[in-house]
Amino acid sequence: MKKRLGIGLILSSFIITWILWLVSKTTRDISVMSEYSQLIAALALVSFGFINFISTRHKILDYLFDGLDKSYVYHKYLSISALILVIIHNITIEIGKGIERSQGIPIPRDPYAMYGAFSMYLFIIIILIALLAKKLNYERWKTIHKFMIIPYAFGIYHYYGSATYAVFSIKPFSLWLNIINCIGILSIIYSIFFYEKISFKYKFKVKKLEIVANETLEITGTSLGNNIEFKPGQFAFIKIVSKDNKFLSHPFTISQAPKNGEIQFTIKALGDDTRVLLNNLKVNDEFAVSEPHGKFDYKTGLKNQIWIAGGIGATPFRSFSQAKVPKDFSVDFFYAYNNEEEGAYTAELEALTSDNLRLHLYNAKEKGFLSAEEICKYVNTKENFDVYFCGPKPMRDALIKQFKNSNINIGNFHYEHFQFK
Repeated sequence: MKKRLGIGLILSSFIITWILWLVSKTTRDISVMSEYSQLIAALALVSFGFINFISTRHKILDYLFDGLDKSYVYHKYLSISALILVIIHNITIEIGKGIERSQGIPIPRDPYAMYGAFSMYLFIIIILIALLAKKLNYERWKTIHKFMIIPYAFGIYHYYGSATYAVFSIKPFSLWLNIINCIGILSIIYSIFFYEKISFKYKFKVKKLEIVANETLEITGTSLGNNIEFKPGQFAFIKIVSKDNKFLSHPFTISQAPKNGEIQFTIKALGDDTRVLLNNLKVNDEFAVSEPHGKFDYKTGLKNQIWIAGGIGATPFRSFSQAKVPKDFSVDFFYAYNNEEEGAYTAELEALTSDNLRLHLYNAKEKGFLSAEEICKYVNTKENFDVYFCGPKPMRDALIKQFKNSNINIGNFHYEHFQFK
């Protein structure tokens, strides 16, 4: 429900832009097509303002979109929309100028127009590179993404030089876009130049390292200053910057229930960066942690629940289980993993079971893949359930499809979008 606040804010901003454009006046005669082209450009600026603000990972995004992870879904679609709007603006402004020439309307020389074209072409090039580089490691992808500041700067410069509205006046349309642009400029500067330096305010020292499954490292840290407050199921960005080990700003679920002066992450070596971490991190090394994020909280759902974890996706459910599930909840927890070596915390999770928290282990090598049909054997299909997922997307998508064709009455599916690129 809360994520509608974010959607509502985005849509309201587009509507406000349109309404203020309707009552605005141009500084010279232009064609109707040119007027609409500038409205399209204004909508693109609003989109970029939101795109850049989401990139700051500000805590308010958890509230607006019901989780930082979900805000990045809108970041993706706003980016696509902004690029389309920029392309349409470039096409329609030329059409508008052609109409003005045919009507004998004088067109003054515009030395800023070329910056708009530069902006569009650079956006296209960088977005294409980012799409092609999606399979690169997270750090390289982030580096490519930082170059977005260049076409954005060209676009802002083009707007203030080429607009046929009094951009620095106190008229509503101008004031509104100036506020949007200010948010966009400050946000992109912060996210590129300051985020990594100032947002990791919680410092820890590695107290213990333990391999809990195949290529899966549990990191337990003790606080070196302020204690971090988080809820079970939340995630945080961690980084390590030292001469021997450099690991920048990756998100991981906090795998242990809140414990004063301590934090724990359980990380699977799934790429180059995490593999280096697995090989190089040592006891007494220091690492930094951002504020916690996420709204993956079973307590907001129905009292009857199905939890489904795949592989390293057991971590939020481990945190839930350690914090104790209230007696008025009834939970069936299905944990699927490829083989015995891949199952993390199986013995601990079995020890945490209770009358209202029932664990079902699914070793795929022995039992095959988990299915909705198999889940039906353990739950009362006459009850209504909320389903909580944490695991590989293909597994989640397959099970959701199966649930929709099963006899189980599902209220909602809950999961996080761990795709920050």
